[in-house]
Amino acid sequence: MKEIKLKGLNETIYYDECDSGLPIFLWVREKGQGYYATLSVKYGSLDTEFKVGNKNYQVPNGVAHYLEHLNFQNDDGEDAQTFFQKNGSDVNAFTTFNYTSYEVYGSDHLKENLNQLLDFVMTPNFNKKMVQNEKNIIVEENKMDLDNPGNLLYYGIFRNVFKNDKHKNFITGTKEDIMATTLDDIQLVFDTFYHPTNMFLVVTGNFNPYEVVSIVKENQKQKEFPKYQNPKKKEVKEPARVLLAYEEKCANVEIPKMRIAVKIPRKGLKEKKDYKLRTMLTLLLNSNFGPTSDLYEDLISKDLIVSLGGEKSIIGDYVFLFLNVETKYPDEVLPILEDALKHLTMDEKQLKRKLHSGIANMVLSYDDITDVNTSIQEQIMNYGMIIEDKKEVYESIQLSDIEELIHSLSFKEMAVVVLKQNV
Repeated sequence: MKEIKLKGLNETIYYDECDSGLPIFLWVREKGQGYYATLSVKYGSLDTEFKVGNKNYQVPNGVAHYLEHLNFQNDDGEDAQTFFQKNGSDVNAFTTFNYTSYEVYGSDHLKENLNQLLDFVMTPNFNKKMVQNEKNIIVEENKMDLDNPGNLLYYGIFRNVFKNDKHKNFITGTKEDIMATTLDDIQLVFDTFYHPTNMFLVVTGNFNPYEVVSIVKENQKQKEFPKYQNPKKKEVKEPARVLLAYEEKCANVEIPKMRIAVKIPRKGLKEKKDYKLRTMLTLLLNSNFGPTSDLYEDLISKDLIVSLGGEKSIIGDYVFLFLNVETKYPDEVLPILEDALKHLTMDEKQLKRKLHSGIANMVLSYDDITDVNTSIQEQIMNYGMIIEDKKEVYESIQLSDIEELIHSLSFKEMAVVVLKQNV
């Protein structure tokens, strides 16, 4: 077993790998009794077109989410939730653009729960009746998603900034996608991507790491897996221009909501190291639009906004900056925020304060087994590895780095979606 020491944090992540190819990441918190286990598959809603050998395949949008639903069911009529509830544990799952994760919270029955988690995710029990019966359930879930103002903003901005990239598609797919999904689609995706080599297990909480590794390896020895086919996911080329710069929609909101996106070519940025770039963008957004920023306090004091927050994302060849705003006066607030985006600033005092806050939050996150587990998942998906020097990266950031980044950001391509009250 390998120990990954997190520099400056006095924390260790244990790593091992089964003969089946399944990687195991473990973080132990000695206080408390609970544990949180996630078994993730590197297959998400984006992955509808792929190649195996010389053959190309395409499945409907939403298959990743559909498969998540079906995996909870067994031939004997007892679903996964029933089993875990008998053990006083909770089970759930979620599908993202890039991966699907199955999660278990428990305080005891560690061995039984880990074995059941591995068994129900890795053992296919699909049939035509199950696929058919699940259609209406997923369609109803899709309807609720479509009625959610947050989703309207989230996907609305993606549909306006992307021409080709599949982030513009609902993770669940449309009703037409759901109704078109077949058992063959489900089986194809499972056989191609649900292989231990394309999965990873993360367990955080109070347990013996050697015991967990022993349980998982024994479980994997009892299973037979075909050779991993190493599928190639289709890469989409995305143009630099946004598709639609401004859009207004009516929705079930009491106060109008607005989402602003800036689409920035990654190749034009000075900072090339992924984790450091993400960190500096977070610092910039927090400093300029966070709750302690001058702009936030000014807009709140004038009753121009109810809430304001920023986030960043790196998707393909582009960096995105997003602002999420709740305001009674979107027409007045929009030009203010657009101008603020084009004139990002940070001084030495602000940088030191944000760095100190970021490091403090990093340290405090190790009080929560869910936060640590989520962080490990995101690092594996974003970087393919555990970042051992996160604290050192924070401490290495200089004001000159921030200033250089600001100068290299392009704000030519922006998109806005506004949700106004239904009339």
